[in-house]
Amino acid sequence: MNEPLLPDAFGELAPFADWALEPERARTEKRAVASMDEIRAFYDAMILRIDDILAYLDDDFGGNMPTEAHRLYLMSLSLVEIATLVEFYKRREAVDACDPLRYESRF
Repeated sequence: MNEPLLPDAFGELAPFADWALEPERARTEKRAVASMDEIRAFYDAMILRIDDILAYLDDDFGGNMPTEAHRLYLMSLSLVEIATLVEFYKRREAVDACDPLRYESRF
């Protein structure tokens, strides 16, 4: 039997599981290559459920978050990292900003 990608209550978000990336650099790279249509589709799907996602992730997993919950957590991080593109800039490239791939994490 296959392990579910996401908790059952969030199954409709499974098509976006490829946004569940770590470390931060992987999320930055995904954001840099995704089209604005892809970014917007992910944003629209996630923002509708963000209150439910945060409530679910607020549960105490006893220090042992199940894999499908961890994926949902990583997807929520990706949502935070693309939100300004959708809400503020309305495009993938930020005006008067440097290339996000220019920076390297030291962690």
